[in-house]
Amino acid sequence: MELVHNGRYESANRTGRAFRMRHFIVLAVGLVFSFYALVFAADKPSDIPSKTQTVKTAPIKATKETRVSFTGIVKEISDTTIMVERTVKGNVETMEFALDKSVENIKASDRVKVSYIKKEGKNIAIKVAHDVVKKIAKKMAPAKDSKTIPEVQPPKR
Repeated sequence: MELVHNGRYESANRTGRAFRMRHFIVLAVGLVFSFYALVFAADKPSDIPSKTQTVKTAPIKATKETRVSFTGIVKEISDTTIMVERTVKGNVETMEFALDKSVENIKASDRVKVSYIKKEGKNIAIKVAHDVVKKIAKKMAPAKDSKTIPEVQPPKR
């Protein structure tokens, strides 16, 4: 046995328990380091496309057709077109629409609700229907001519 620098003895053939423990720790640290090195050495995709890569473009989506609706008064109507006058913030505007399908029971000066879309610069009426005006039932006020019931005075004491 020989004396080691910190005052402990170690066997000459290096088969002791302390040697095996150091050997295990060195191997474990080496394995951990090699795994970390593999992780950092992996190729990361670059943000800048290289010359050999093809640039992918997003597919062009068809524009979504927005349906718009408003109410107005019919000025002219035929089998293929309808002209409706509407008021927007005090301004009167006349709009012409191509009819998707012919409409029935609608004539000039009717109040209608029109749902339409814009296609290739044209207004196409999808739905034309009579506008139903909502009536609010008001409480009936007593008539002025009707006789009122005299108030009964409580007896004086």
